This record gives sequence, structure tokens and C-alpha cells, in this order.
Amino acid sequence: MGKKTPNKDHKFCPCCGGLTERYLTVNEVAELTSTSPETWRKYIRERSIEYVKIRGNTRIPYSSLKSIIEVVPAINTLTIDRIESI
Repeated sequence: MGKKTPNKDHKFCPCCGGLTERYLTVNEVAELTSTSPETWRKYIRERSIEYVKIRGNTRIPYSSLKSIIEVVPAINTLTIDRIESI
């Protein structure tokens, strides 16, 4: 058999060839986001978030979690002053 080529979707360490992606459990994701694990299980059932199965255990790639988190900038005092003047 020939040499297997790695899946290009995954990031591999150039030194050891191991995966550099971090995979989180549903409970770890829930704790990081201050939500319930059932919320993330629902996202998995609905296929709203990418996930992988590792020997039957569900894991969520950290990069997938980062991609769905939207950073909303804080309102600065100038905006608050404008709102109050209306």
C-alpha cells in the first residue's frame, strides 16, 4: 500500500505529524461559553456546528467554536452621550 496523505482540513505538526487542533468535549464548550451542555448537543443534532467523533466520543474543534463566536464591541461613552441627547 502507498503512503496515506493527510486530510487537508486538519492541521498537522511539521515535526511529529500529530494533530495541532484542539478538540473539546461538550461539557468543556458549555463551561467556556457559560451555557448548558444541552445547548451544544442541540447544535450538534441540528448540524449547526462542526464536530468529530473520536472512538464514539463527540468532540468540537476549537477552531469551529471560534468561528461561530461573534465579538461585539462595547459601546463607548460617545455613543451613550448621543443616545441620551435624543
